[in-house]
Amino acid sequence: LAVGIPHLRKFVFVFVLAMIVPIQNARALLNIDGTRNQIFVFGHVAFGFESNIFARKGGAGDYSVNASVGAELKRRAGIISVNSTFVLDYIRYAKLRNESSWNPHFTLELNKTTGRTTGAFTLNAFRESRSDRAVNFRTTSWNYPIGLNLKYPVSDRFYLTSATGYLNRHYSRNSIFFNYEDYSEGIDGYYVFTSKLDLLGGYRIRISKTSDGGDTVDHAFTFGATGRLLPKVNGSIRLGYQFRKVAATNEDFRQMTASIAVVWNATRKFTVAGIASRDFSTIGTAQSVDTLSSSARATYVFTRRFEVDAGVGYGRNLFLGKLFSARRDDFFTWNAGARYTFNEHLHIGLNYHFIHNWSTASFSDFESHGYSLDFSSRF
Repeated sequence: LAVGIPHLRKFVFVFVLAMIVPIQNARALLNIDGTRNQIFVFGHVAFGFESNIFARKGGAGDYSVNASVGAELKRRAGIISVNSTFVLDYIRYAKLRNESSWNPHFTLELNKTTGRTTGAFTLNAFRESRSDRAVNFRTTSWNYPIGLNLKYPVSDRFYLTSATGYLNRHYSRNSIFFNYEDYSEGIDGYYVFTSKLDLLGGYRIRISKTSDGGDTVDHAFTFGATGRLLPKVNGSIRLGYQFRKVAATNEDFRQMTASIAVVWNATRKFTVAGIASRDFSTIGTAQSVDTLSSSARATYVFTRRFEVDAGVGYGRNLFLGKLFSARRDDFFTWNAGARYTFNEHLHIGLNYHFIHNWSTASFSDFESHGYSLDFSSRF
């Protein structure tokens, strides 16, 4: 890494030294009045390389420094608890300076855990700069997600939940992308089958709008289970059927839908986590995509300070509509990493990842790999 960006050698040395030396006697956190109001501060820096930061055929690669600082407030007083976080993130590329960016992130969460009706309200605002495989371009956007999740017990063995969501995504730096709004409402009924397993069934409606006038409406009917699925296996499985109506072209699309997340605690040191999903999505060019993704990750904890992990994944993006139905992308990924904890205030990680995307569109057929050395601190 130092060979790729010689001017960062001194910065790396000074930053690591500055993190290690003073934090040995640093306070774990700031308690304003006992444990009712707590403030945490944290920082992170990563030195890395990505061979294709544009996620397209022939895309350029570059070395980068990614640094962030932030503060978190936790308030535990009264019937409403508050979690609030502000993070200022900066990524700087060595050669492709125009892709360097500041990305702030604010989160507010209000939780009610007592009384008959419980739930959480979340408000987020963040700027995101990333390589988007669906459009084969680096996109920069401001995102404003809002969520309200409620739970109401009808009886000892039956309860209802409501999930209300809103997302506003505003693209910047490039006029070829369309701004996006998303409204969703989901109602689920849960039956307490055993003390460790709940059965569920529900309905979700999602209305999406883009700045080019494209509107879509999704309806999804699902069923599943959550909790202890098998001995040593916990998680949730949701399967169902959904359909999307595209107003501009008067097209209908129907498919199975799924959302699966499970964890197998094989031993005290070894765990395997798997996720899989299938859903409709709307990308930056206002196209509808049938998105399928799956991944598995294994983690082994050697000691209290040192652990390693590795993962694999497969996915498929099927572009929908009369103009785009010829395009299909299949991708395979794998990654590996290791983390070491010096003390409660300093963590170091080393990571590597690889992706190959096969596409019927030649410009979307690409490979990319990258690695990073991460330092993080929290107190």
